[in-house]
Amino acid sequence: MSYKIIIFQSTHHVLKAEKILEKEGFKFDIIPTPKQFSSDCGMSIRVDVQKSNIEDITKILEANNLKYKLYDL
Repeated sequence: MSYKIIIFQSTHHVLKAEKILEKEGFKFDIIPTPKQFSSDCGMSIRVDVQKSNIEDITKILEANNLKYKLYDL
């Protein structure tokens, strides 16, 4: 499987993104942020790129003014 990790500036942004993405019907998991990527925010979103279109997800995040970093896992 291929995953992308979406890391945000704060837990508040993770929770806001979760609410927005759930409403849009995307499949993802909330996970602890892997230490190799960041120690700023303790939570991240993991997306299985075979089940959800990461480009659509990032467009929605940007449209809602959520700043993020995207990593391969």
